[in-house]
Amino acid sequence: MITNLNLSNRISQNFTFLTKKDKHIATYILENQKDADSWNIKDLAHLTNTSNATITRFCHKLNYHSFSEFKTLISQELHQTPEPAQLTEKITDYYNQLIYSSSQLINPLQIAELIQAIQKASKIVVFGLGSSGLSAMELGNRLTRMGLVIDAVKDPHMMIMSATLLNEGDLLIAISNSGETDAIVQACETAKKENATIFAITNRNHTSLTEIATAVLFASDNRTIVDERFINSQLPIYFILDMLCYVLLENESYLANRKKTLLALELH
Repeated sequence: MITNLNLSNRISQNFTFLTKKDKHIATYILENQKDADSWNIKDLAHLTNTSNATITRFCHKLNYHSFSEFKTLISQELHQTPEPAQLTEKITDYYNQLIYSSSQLINPLQIAELIQAIQKASKIVVFGLGSSGLSAMELGNRLTRMGLVIDAVKDPHMMIMSATLLNEGDLLIAISNSGETDAIVQACETAKKENATIFAITNRNHTSLTEIATAVLFASDNRTIVDERFINSQLPIYFILDMLCYVLLENESYLANRKKTLLALELH
């Protein structure tokens, strides 16, 4: 188990195990992390209307050995990311935080496994709804330009139909931040019955989607940024897509196809 994750990643990876009180504590800490240096366990229990024992259990659920380790590590995070004053610096800082947070979760072996699955698949489909649907379409466009045959689907009914027609040797890539999007989960359940390979790209572990998937690539949750005006939920997913496509384009055939399609677009 990875134990060097930052606070937001620990919360996302263990979200399923958190009680209502735990989630309240998590929200309070994320919103007030700048005050972490001044907290002791009794203070934090009082501020969150819980108890010392609840705070200790919360720390253990996030794989901190103790409250003392928890406080030390989140204080270090704060000092590593000073708050910028100007708009450009602020958004740049948010991007940097998300990319750094995402990099903690990336397993190169899983990227390699997905690349191998893409190259071996008889058929490739990618599913996503809402903002994740836009990411699905982007991945579909990128792989199409490489000469791969892929169908990107963002309609729930079409997902079920597409999943029903999959077979062993086919690949489904499912994108869902929460891992609990009903249409995505149902389509993946259908695909699993047809023995298709399922790769999930998601924020959270221990969800309905991660239980179904053959393999999972984790993207950082944008809740690492405690600012309701910052609404980019797809940057960590694009981070994964960029790495995936970067490695795929080591294949000379894929790279040649991409250049060919780009040239065709320039001529029209």
